[in-house]
Amino acid sequence: MNLRKHIIPRWGKEIATAIEPRQVKQWLRELKHTEKLANGTLARQRRIMSLVFKTAQLDGLISRDEGSNPLKLVRCATTSDFQATVITPRQAWEIWCRLEQPESTLVLLITATGLRIGEALGLKWSDIDSTGEQIHVSRCWTASRLSRTKSQASRAAVPMNSVLAVHLQEWRRQSPYASDADWIFPSMKNKGRTPRQGGMIGTDHLRKAAIAAGVIKPGEALGMHSLRHSLATYLVSQGCDPKTVQGMLRHSNVHTTLQLYSHGRSQDRLDAQGTMLDAFFTPQEATVQIAPHPDHG
Repeated sequence: MNLRKHIIPRWGKEIATAIEPRQVKQWLRELKHTEKLANGTLARQRRIMSLVFKTAQLDGLISRDEGSNPLKLVRCATTSDFQATVITPRQAWEIWCRLEQPESTLVLLITATGLRIGEALGLKWSDIDSTGEQIHVSRCWTASRLSRTKSQASRAAVPMNSVLAVHLQEWRRQSPYASDADWIFPSMKNKGRTPRQGGMIGTDHLRKAAIAAGVIKPGEALGMHSLRHSLATYLVSQGCDPKTVQGMLRHSNVHTTLQLYSHGRSQDRLDAQGTMLDAFFTPQEATVQIAPHPDHG
């Protein structure tokens, strides 16, 4: 995808040995400002392009000396410049109360599990394992396209607390697309053939509900990814083992989550999710609260 979308359109007709490091640096700068790509995505473009040069060297298509790979001299920031708005479980509950279906179930799902929005939208009902108390993550829906999950670690099963399971099942009873092969969060405009669009949910529903709840002010930002950051922040602040938090968020390596070494057990992750849901519904009782289903895509 990165090759087709960014690298080939810019470099596909260039002579490899004529590409200068300064040209690559300028190209990455343009991607950052025109395409609004995050640092991590820019670093990925650099790694892929460098791999292309290394493969060409391995196959003897270009010289194997170090100077033949211009990416060797190009540096790229890898730290994300995303600034999340972190909210408390109580604030998340206030937002959730102001959402209708299916946005309310989607927000509860991400708040409790830390799923990325694309992963949540890529779920089908067959991915819900009620017996095993798990949600299987195998695909991602972003930019109107299905793709694999971000990493091998992202494909780990996600624990499903019984409270969350009840809300998912209640939404399944309401949804017009409730067979195992259907999307959990289908686009009504596309008659269930595709999932919803994540960007629209964040701007048209989550942010408006947050403003109505007084969690943010008009003009301030709050996206679905902030719910993932909020989950991690809350669990760590409550003394939850950072390795358990790493397991819940399915980070690829330990350095992403506080640089610890032991692995959290599945039961630990299930308990941690229960901690979040207890705080989410307190002081209210953890009962199913279902709003009428609106017919929108």
